[in-house]
Amino acid sequence: MTTNTPPNGYVRNSNGSQLRYLPRLLAFTWGVAPATVALLVFVHAGAGLLVAGEVHLLRRLVETAQEVIEGAAPLIDAAVWAALFAGLGFVHFLVAVVRNLVGEHFQEVVRGVIEERCYRQAQSMPLSSFERAEHHDRLARALRGMDQRFVSTLSIGYWTIFNVVALLSLLVYLAQFHWVIPLVLIAGTTPGVLISERQYRARYLVERKQTPRERRLVVLGDILTGRSAAAELRLFGFGSRLIDRAEKLWLGMREERMQLERREFKLSLVSDGINGLVTLATIGFGVVLLIAGRVSLGATAAFFAAIDGFQQNYWELVVNASFIYNDLRYIRDFFEFIDSPRLELDKGTRLPGPISRGIELDNVSFTYPGSDRPALADVSITLRPGERIALVGENGAGKTTLAKILMGLYEPTSGRIVVDGVDLKEIALADWYRRIGAVFQNFTRYQVSLRENIGFGWLPKLDDAEAIAQAAARSGADEVAASLPRGLETPLGKEFQEGAELSVGQWQRLAIARAYLRPAEILVLDEPASGLDAKSEAGVYDHFARMAEASTVVLISHRLGSCRLADRILVLNEGRVVEQGTHSQLIAAGGEYAELFKLQAGWYR
Repeated sequence: MTTNTPPNGYVRNSNGSQLRYLPRLLAFTWGVAPATVALLVFVHAGAGLLVAGEVHLLRRLVETAQEVIEGAAPLIDAAVWAALFAGLGFVHFLVAVVRNLVGEHFQEVVRGVIEERCYRQAQSMPLSSFERAEHHDRLARALRGMDQRFVSTLSIGYWTIFNVVALLSLLVYLAQFHWVIPLVLIAGTTPGVLISERQYRARYLVERKQTPRERRLVVLGDILTGRSAAAELRLFGFGSRLIDRAEKLWLGMREERMQLERREFKLSLVSDGINGLVTLATIGFGVVLLIAGRVSLGATAAFFAAIDGFQQNYWELVVNASFIYNDLRYIRDFFEFIDSPRLELDKGTRLPGPISRGIELDNVSFTYPGSDRPALADVSITLRPGERIALVGENGAGKTTLAKILMGLYEPTSGRIVVDGVDLKEIALADWYRRIGAVFQNFTRYQVSLRENIGFGWLPKLDDAEAIAQAAARSGADEVAASLPRGLETPLGKEFQEGAELSVGQWQRLAIARAYLRPAEILVLDEPASGLDAKSEAGVYDHFARMAEASTVVLISHRLGSCRLADRILVLNEGRVVEQGTHSQLIAAGGEYAELFKLQAGWYR
């Protein structure tokens, strides 16, 4: 049901070469918009040729102006060369405008594609991935690479094409004066570039190291500024403690960044000093040529312009190449994220019809990633079609984990689940998920309309007014809709303008309505009445009692009185099924269930 893990495990070696991601980056951008990529390459290459053209026109303009001063040429000749020089500058400006407009549009397109890929990858990853801190670190780095690096790398890549073409044309031009000049410029500029690459790598490693602390800062910021914890912060007065913790994290990260900045400053002084010496040497060589009468004044002006252009473009080329090499580290994070193990929902067989023989869990065990204590251990049970099952036990006994294993949200660490004789691993998840409805204990409060909150339970019925109304009536959500100004179309949530806020119990009715809308063969109810008043709770359990004709129902509840409605009760303790039977049988057995029931019953005497 999932793709294979990467060869080096879930977390790859951060010291691996990122250059291997360059071809993939190029293929990715080409696949987004090949015509635009080709246009950008052509425009940047053309702009690079204009650099040498401007140098040559500068030479002809100065030489003609000198001839006009000496009376060897008419003024019109200088005017023509001046017009050509100005015209080429205008063309250069137009090319830059086109380049920027097309480039910015393309970058926005690429940004949208990358966001979509990240969202789709996050949606298709196994639920167990979200139990790993490494997953959240990787996602944070992937999103950071998308926002700060991916698009800028594309822009720098096109500028690199411009730099290469400009350098080649200037190289030919400077070789006319002396073949050693380009070599001197390259030798003098390269040390600074190597120093820059070292700085970029150090910065990346610091940012990677700080990712977990950055995520903690985000969590603390959400608590301190969000709505969910606002009441407790004010009532219990622990906001200042969280602020101190956030400040301590920030100060530690700031000190690491400042140390990096100080090292970069010292190295920059060295690289800039070397570059300055090379510039002085080449300018001095040109002055010597002019004094010796070996070149004209126009040629000298062109020589200086070519040296400046060569040095600038070479510096930009190597710096841009260093930027790209550095950014590929972040882009690697993006590609490694979208290459992470993912669910293949349509891979596998499909059951020919409704479940007829039942679901068998054969010695199923499960351990959460990073834990050495199994959440489930050797669970062997059979669920018959149309059976009402109740799962009970203390917190942490494994009830919710067992339900999620049954729903296919987690794969067993060992053992297997068999549905009508077919291993669940061989069944297409899309087919299996379609057969399941659920009310989760930590249900989501969607900041959309009330109708959509219900319709998300079964998208084919999202616009079916009658089906939505029936699900609302069965769950009591119709009363919620009747109390709102726009009924089912009322937007919910105070975080958006005109949104209506609901009570916990009202939100829970919507979660139950989502489950009722779904034509599910298996319905899992995890504490479905925890936020409801007594009357609404009674309605939920009354409906639970009548649902087995259409569905196999699994109820997780701490209120053992509701378990009387179940055909069979499974009692879990430390991940194991320690008792099972009807309410009467378990009471008569005098075991753990009877003890728990006795404790709860004492509160109602």
